[in-house]
Amino acid sequence: VPLVSDPAVAGKIFNAGVYGQLQTKLAQGLDLVAGLRLDYGHYPTSPLNEELLKEVGVRTDHKLKSFVVQPRFQMTWDVNEERKDFFRVGAGVFASDINNYMTINNLTFDGKHFATVDVRGSDVPTPDFVGYRKDPSTTPTLAQFQVPTINTYGPDAKIPVVYKANVSYTHFFTEKLKASLSGYMNLGRNNYMYVDRNMVQDPFFRLTNEDNRGVFVPAASIVDGAPDWKKGRISNKFGRVLELNSEGKVNQFAVVLDASYQYFKDGSISVSYTWNDAKDNTSFNGNVANTATLSLAVKDDPRDLSKMSYSNNQFRNKIVIYGTLPTFYGVSVGVRYSGIGGTRYSLLAGGNINGDFVAGDNDLAFIFDPNSPNTSKQLITGLNNLLNNPEASQSLKDYIKKYEGKIAERNGGVNGFYGLIDLRIAKKFSLYKNHALEISGDLFNVANLFKKTWGVNESLGNQNLYALGGKDAAGEKLIPFDVTKQQFNYNVNNSGIVSPSGNPYQFQLGLRYSF
Repeated sequence: VPLVSDPAVAGKIFNAGVYGQLQTKLAQGLDLVAGLRLDYGHYPTSPLNEELLKEVGVRTDHKLKSFVVQPRFQMTWDVNEERKDFFRVGAGVFASDINNYMTINNLTFDGKHFATVDVRGSDVPTPDFVGYRKDPSTTPTLAQFQVPTINTYGPDAKIPVVYKANVSYTHFFTEKLKASLSGYMNLGRNNYMYVDRNMVQDPFFRLTNEDNRGVFVPAASIVDGAPDWKKGRISNKFGRVLELNSEGKVNQFAVVLDASYQYFKDGSISVSYTWNDAKDNTSFNGNVANTATLSLAVKDDPRDLSKMSYSNNQFRNKIVIYGTLPTFYGVSVGVRYSGIGGTRYSLLAGGNINGDFVAGDNDLAFIFDPNSPNTSKQLITGLNNLLNNPEASQSLKDYIKKYEGKIAERNGGVNGFYGLIDLRIAKKFSLYKNHALEISGDLFNVANLFKKTWGVNESLGNQNLYALGGKDAAGEKLIPFDVTKQQFNYNVNNSGIVSPSGNPYQFQLGLRYSF
């Protein structure tokens, strides 16, 4: 598959896979299915950028390691072959193909085809649109500020791999009533993540009042609380040098209890409960390299992937209940309840505190202790107002209290439970032979129909706990960053009151003709 039209960077992806499987009976009621899969992928690489290697020490000609051996098996035991008790256990290795969009970016953003411009202050030209129309040649190009942006494979880049295991027990109480208990483990390794290699290795200084948080630009480059990330580059001849590594990890465990019962003709009810635990060191899952650094909330160094914490995709509990009434004169009625709880969110500082490229979306908040004499009066007042507000989210209060005097844990906030009820009614008309007409009506989020405060999601997403600057306790304007003290000045800007979200009730009508 050709990836790009430019012959200088054009290449092809070649994938080959071989799979073999056997199935055998090991003993009475004990069946085994085992398999082995071999996958190999060839991915094109960019030529070596000699200047980048000299300036930053990063090579652009690394190859993606893509040969993966994947054994797997599944054993099923039908106890005494009575079709009442079933035990299942399985495990295996499963490889994932690399995201082709990233492959394209790694080929084209090689330093010879695209450039970026980041200007501020006196480098920003004063617009003269009338003059530009009179003489288009006077339109500024900012060509002198253009620097190449790099996307490339790191020396250890590999194909992501997931190690899976499962165990389950199913019991049939009757032919129409059964229950199952299952456990799942998924260990993701070699997950991809981009880090900026054109960023100084060590911070220029540390914020002693924020748990020694590192700042990767000089203090003098922070103007009105906004660091100039360009001052933290190793080489000014390049912009961001985003290198794809394979340090991403995810550990996910789940326990599922489900049961189903069929009653009176075609009436049925099924119930499923899931307990889940998912932790990772990055929740990036592909596409644009910049988004990798936007989505990971950090204390200071965005390249440090040593810390595992709850995933952006974490939830703790999930319940699904679905039931249908027996068909009556061709009318069927179904009700579904689905609920989820224990999703996660982070408390952010509200600014680009560490001085990296990301402007305020990836810096975890330091939770100032309102009982500490070192905490400013405006922060004490703001935090106490939030903690004492009866309408504020208890989840947010718990998060703040847990990390007082420390950097907030990534995804340390825990949301409560939230559920929806949906209703479906359908009527089927038999016409001629196997021809039939079905009219259906769906009502989504039934509870919201009766009261607008019901069936709404009161979960929190990532929250900016602070705003830079503002006013102190005496009403005097605060400087967002104090160069002399080398510390940021904050005000609490989060009331803690959740803004309800989610979809209101909706009606849907359907018509289906079958033959």
